[in-house]
Amino acid sequence: MEESRLVKFIKTLSSKERDQFRLFVQSPFFNQHQKTMELLDIILKGLGNKKSGLEKPKVFKKLFPKIEYDEQKLHNVMSYLKKLFFRFISIQHFEKQDFQEPLMTLEAAFSNNQFGLLKNRGKQFEKELAKYPYQGSDYFYANYRLNNIMGFYFAVYEDRSQSMGLQRMLDNLDRYYIIEKLRNCSQLTANMMALNTRYTFHFLDELLHYIKNNWSEYEQDTTIVLYYTILMSLREDNDPEHFLKLKEILVQHFEELTEEEQRNLYTFANNYCVLKINQGHSDYQRELFQLYKQGLKTGLILDNGTLNEFIYKNITALGCSLKEFEWTENFIQEYKSLLIPHRRENAYNYNLAHFYYSTQMYQDALSALLLVQFTDVKYHLNTTFLLLRTYYALRDTEALLSLIETFRIYVIRNQQTTTDQKRGYTNFLRFAKKLVLLKHQAHTYSKNNLHTKLEVLANKIEQTNNVINRYWLLEECRA
Repeated sequence: MEESRLVKFIKTLSSKERDQFRLFVQSPFFNQHQKTMELLDIILKGLGNKKSGLEKPKVFKKLFPKIEYDEQKLHNVMSYLKKLFFRFISIQHFEKQDFQEPLMTLEAAFSNNQFGLLKNRGKQFEKELAKYPYQGSDYFYANYRLNNIMGFYFAVYEDRSQSMGLQRMLDNLDRYYIIEKLRNCSQLTANMMALNTRYTFHFLDELLHYIKNNWSEYEQDTTIVLYYTILMSLREDNDPEHFLKLKEILVQHFEELTEEEQRNLYTFANNYCVLKINQGHSDYQRELFQLYKQGLKTGLILDNGTLNEFIYKNITALGCSLKEFEWTENFIQEYKSLLIPHRRENAYNYNLAHFYYSTQMYQDALSALLLVQFTDVKYHLNTTFLLLRTYYALRDTEALLSLIETFRIYVIRNQQTTTDQKRGYTNFLRFAKKLVLLKHQAHTYSKNNLHTKLEVLANKIEQTNNVINRYWLLEECRA
């Protein structure tokens, strides 16, 4: 029984939620079936013990001590409790939603012809909505539903000539649709760019044309402007005006957005900078660095209070690249505690090594790298590449050539890297070996001859399609 869906579902609940579920099941309004209450108590006690005792015959005997074992009878009680669980989590979710309770009260009052209640609660809810600070899609959808109910009530039961409520219904429905259309098209356009997927966006071109031609009608709706700008930044990524508008919203209108919209804005602005950096626009590194700082300050970069180790790595690398060494060192130390515990030491030691390498503290970098464990392919590859650069900076040719050969064998034998990745790394190692030998034998060449050979190597690197860490090879060839 411990492997049943019911027990697995209950296991997912926190201690507080389990107590709430018990109260829910014991409530006579929701449940009057005694055996489901007893079954839940048995399960909760079992989950609290090392030996759960949740074998079906044992549970059945506790529920029905005087009856011979009947699996179908036990299954029926489990089924009743599972339905209560579904109802419990749906009510929990309902209670977390803004606007749902007053809207459903109005809809119920209308259906039951309780028009006094309808008008009284309708006026109160209209005032509540007017004070609501965020005008996102949920806000417009709530306004649509409110004006749908009240508009049709007044039109049918009081004054048929009144049309303002119904016009507000249509206006709010339009804004709800526009926001949802733009938001989803933004996310799916980004998905297409990243994963080479394809979606058909019906009416999108017509909608964008309409918004552009009626901008004065929507320019005060921050959420519409947000998703319109995000989508246009993806469709017209060479136009910097869209990114400038995103930055303006980040600075001037950030507090007008819901937390979800703040995260969407932050994520898309981040991704836009990454796209431009990958296209060779290095000036966007500073923009991305400022976004990372804002994400840390606002907490938007965190996921349930934890910092992703790869974001930790990206921020460290960017800070070092921009020579923001004091800030970066403080960041590495300050945010270590927010990393996932079982990945924390590895991430910390790797990024500390990166910092030491960037500040030319090469022996300290080697000491930190020795503490990094190869828990996965990414750590192995990243650590080896950093170790290679450190040996190169120390001019330790023997250690460097040995590492290149060891790394080459690892890449060829590794089953978790694709053929393209293997080719990218083997090309890098091939060119790295040539670079190391040229630099090692520099004393045997004239200055001009060495320069020519390095330039020939740089041209070969540029002409080769798949080379991991190409930028470092070219930088060293032309140093």
